[in-house]
Amino acid sequence: MGFWVWVFIILIGITVIGVIALGVMIEINTQNKIKAMEDHLCRIIDFSATQKVIGLDGNTGLAIDEERKKICLLDYSQQNVAVRLFSYSDLLSSEIFEDGITVTKTVRSSQIGGALAGGLAFGGMGTIIGGISGKTQRYGNIESIDLRLTVNDTRNPLHCITFLDREAKKDGFRYKQAFQQARHWYGLIEVLIKRADLEDKTIHARDTPKILSGFIADELKKLAELRDRGILSNDEFQQQKMRLLVV
Repeated sequence: MGFWVWVFIILIGITVIGVIALGVMIEINTQNKIKAMEDHLCRIIDFSATQKVIGLDGNTGLAIDEERKKICLLDYSQQNVAVRLFSYSDLLSSEIFEDGITVTKTVRSSQIGGALAGGLAFGGMGTIIGGISGKTQRYGNIESIDLRLTVNDTRNPLHCITFLDREAKKDGFRYKQAFQQARHWYGLIEVLIKRADLEDKTIHARDTPKILSGFIADELKKLAELRDRGILSNDEFQQQKMRLLVV
């Protein structure tokens, strides 16, 4: 073989070795970040992870403490692990993305949670959304699958976890595995959101009689004052009183 052929072969070899070495370095760095997150998670006070997941890139993680009803969001940045703890009630929405396009989404439907989700996700419009949106049908190859959470934190409301970061065929094993994992965590968060909605409704139902009782008492007092001052006749007072009591 000629000189330039050998040069070409050597250059190809150097390129291949460089690509392999870069891939190994990226993998080692990712594994180091994952280990740092797992170690940090074990040291959190008043939090014991019953389920946890860390994204493929090692940049973000998520864990839940089912006994304490808490969720932990982890971020790796500049050799440090940042941790944020929230209660289930602070979860406002959960959404799966494929290549930046929504596949499915759940949002708090209770009045309080829904209003917060609307304010954070839609620039203060206060829109209240409930239920799960329909799936967007997509075919061919997919480059990314992400789970995005919205939490009650105006400084940093979004938290994204990556389950697929390289192109994969939709009918291939890697895509199916990534989507199944993303769907699993989406389902878990959906359950927590529904529990928070149920708790909101229970509290509202429990407190409503007390609120109505206090309102009626205040209104009766006002009516009595109007009667005593001669503004209302006794018959008018009785009529207004009966209206309040019937309600």
